[in-house]
Amino acid sequence: MTAGFDRLQTGPQTEVDIGQLAADERMVVRQIQINGTAGVTTSESVGGFTGVFYIEGDEKQAAEKFVEENNEKVAQVDFSRRNLVSTSVDRAVYDWILHALGDRELEQYETVVVERRPDEIVWCIGRRTFEETPMRRYTESGTGSAKIEQITLKELYDSFGELITESALLEDPRISGDVREILDAFRQSPAFDCTATTSGDELAIKKRRSQE
Repeated sequence: MTAGFDRLQTGPQTEVDIGQLAADERMVVRQIQINGTAGVTTSESVGGFTGVFYIEGDEKQAAEKFVEENNEKVAQVDFSRRNLVSTSVDRAVYDWILHALGDRELEQYETVVVERRPDEIVWCIGRRTFEETPMRRYTESGTGSAKIEQITLKELYDSFGELITESALLEDPRISGDVREILDAFRQSPAFDCTATTSGDELAIKKRRSQE
């Protein structure tokens, strides 16, 4: 193992000499680089942004490092529209940058991602949809995503009794989209004490504390 790769294993770095890495190491090293040129061997200030190298899988930590290193620059970016950052990085990295900035709060579980926004909208998105088809994440028709407005996920959970079914969620005007993703969020988040079940032909969750 090279010294550069050894440092990357401790966390994302702003300076790595790619040319000094072994071939198999280079295959798993990625970089957050704004409008830069692929293959640059050391970190450069591109358009005022400092690049960050990381090992594939460390996208969240790399995004945090990027925001930390470029605090003043990212403060000048209008993230409400297409921007220099969004057009320079992968969607997954961009999401983690927004998370680090506080514009979105992401919770990733086995099969679902919960995304909370400052405007109090909550999205429950299937993990596969979130990772493989990012342009379809925020679709309220079809499958894979559910939108919750005017209420938090916890408030929604507390508004029901012992059993929460698909049809009960579908009847709530504050919810649109694939309500099965909301049931998945309830089942997988440690904030909710419940278990998966069925009610007739429907998927549902049952609150454990209600059984005591």
